[in-house]
Amino acid sequence: MVTLKLNIMKNSILKFGLTVFLSILLIGCSENESDEVMTESLKIEEAELSAKIDNSAEVISDTFLQIYEFEESPFKSSVHPFIPECATITIEITDSSKAILVDFGSEGCEVRGRLIKGKVNMSYEVDTDTKALVINYILEDFFIDDIQFEGSKTITRQRINENGNPQYIMDLDFKVTFANGTEASRIGTKTREWVEGVLNGNWGDNVFLITGAWETNFVNGNTHSTTITTPVRREASCKFLVSGEVELVRTNFSGTLNYGEGECDNLAVFVNADGEEKEIRL
Repeated sequence: MVTLKLNIMKNSILKFGLTVFLSILLIGCSENESDEVMTESLKIEEAELSAKIDNSAEVISDTFLQIYEFEESPFKSSVHPFIPECATITIEITDSSKAILVDFGSEGCEVRGRLIKGKVNMSYEVDTDTKALVINYILEDFFIDDIQFEGSKTITRQRINENGNPQYIMDLDFKVTFANGTEASRIGTKTREWVEGVLNGNWGDNVFLITGAWETNFVNGNTHSTTITTPVRREASCKFLVSGEVELVRTNFSGTLNYGEGECDNLAVFVNADGEEKEIRL
């Protein structure tokens, strides 16, 4: 009788232990799966934010180049064809330099579908014979839509590159703050080659090919190293990047971001190292 009770107790203990073990195992698997989902979601989110920075930064590049090319253009008129009337332009000229301040105001001005706020300060030495001209710039309370950009750096404007086209080499060093408070900084170099519509006085038909490499650092400590592997195409007639591919590399994580085959849309495709695709919006 005692032996029977002991066997029953042993069986009960074994069943209980097995139940506890399986429960812990299931909970552990569930937590691991949840962690993996959250990690993958964070990767996609950061890739999407990086793409949004890429696209918005091109609006800044457009602004610099439009202002400079208009000021130095033989087609210059009393009305600026690229900057809306709601923006205020102030120019100071000396014998050897030119300083340009464009103030889009605190309410902002719409420029080809994007709302631009704040000020752009540019200055450069006036030398019509130079093959490479350095443009200094500073951003003040500057926003593209709801993304704030802060920074100051230089752009080197080459009159003719090896392909016979004007080219701009841009040092990148700026901070970005998104509407939800997420912050990131970027440092690196980007080159813009002007391949179509060169100096014809019509900005709308201009096309640029962009190459370069940079790092985007998020406040959580994650760093994305970005290299353009297929030149990114920027068409002035479209508010989004239309083609090209960049490689993103982060610790224990990598993938590619493809901007498409030339369509003017707000979509890009992120492909992780396992070949899994995720559509993201710019």
